[in-house]
Amino acid sequence: MFYFEINNWFRALARFCDYCIFYLVIGAITLSLPYFYGPFFYYYLALAIPLLWIPVEAFFISKWATTPGKALFGLSVRDAMGLPLSYKKALKWSAFLPRRPGTVYQKKTGWRRKLTAFLTSSVFVLAALCGNALALWSMGLEKGELSGWVQYSSEEAGFKVSLPKSPELASKELVIPDSGKVLNYKEITSDESRKVHYSVSHLDLPRKWRFASNTTLLKGVLDLLIKHEPGALLLAKEFKTQSKFRVLDYRMLQGEKEMQGRLIIVGGTLYKLTVVYPAAKADQSQITAFLDSFEKF
Repeated sequence: MFYFEINNWFRALARFCDYCIFYLVIGAITLSLPYFYGPFFYYYLALAIPLLWIPVEAFFISKWATTPGKALFGLSVRDAMGLPLSYKKALKWSAFLPRRPGTVYQKKTGWRRKLTAFLTSSVFVLAALCGNALALWSMGLEKGELSGWVQYSSEEAGFKVSLPKSPELASKELVIPDSGKVLNYKEITSDESRKVHYSVSHLDLPRKWRFASNTTLLKGVLDLLIKHEPGALLLAKEFKTQSKFRVLDYRMLQGEKEMQGRLIIVGGTLYKLTVVYPAAKADQSQITAFLDSFEKF
């Protein structure tokens, strides 16, 4: 197979394509995690990509003598004998260190192959520029929806959550119907306006309850909440997974107000996230952003 040295323009395009592909991979991983990453995180990630890519590129070159971006243009990096570099030499080459070993070669290709490579790399570039923004928009976390919110952290309860403003802390009691027993729990509340209220509460479940599965407990707690809220009508409920935890989302109607919430059990502690709002004024994307911002540590 014949190789011909390539000009710097093709090398630059291949490298930029590699950066974009690597950025997309990391971005996809972060979007699958149960945490909210704001726009600035992805700006800093883009700036760090050239450094993060160095050991990855060295691995590709030492293993296959090419990278995904270089492969699009038929490029490869080899030693004087036409063999792949060792990882140590490939790392030195990727880091642009002095006396870089290896030489860049390209397969002899026609204009159709070069046009295809250019169009394909353009798709990766556009995806890198717009992919995370579109993903955040589809999840209801687009720029501006959480603008101005605060990140509240409770060392005592071991969780983080995003709220419209600094919350107020209160202790309350939950009466278990037909038993006469009372559960003490703590709650933080944050009002976005006079009509929209956010809250997070937590309590330690009785020991004998912990013998049941989390699914059974979540169902029982939801039934208890419905009994505890006079005139409440359950509209929907759905089991989901947040991180590695089993959660139960629900939506209730109580008079002219709706209530959406999420129940999470971690260890022997129950966490309840709730949003109360007028039935005719529901910002579903912002509610989802609040529920998904919960993080246990």
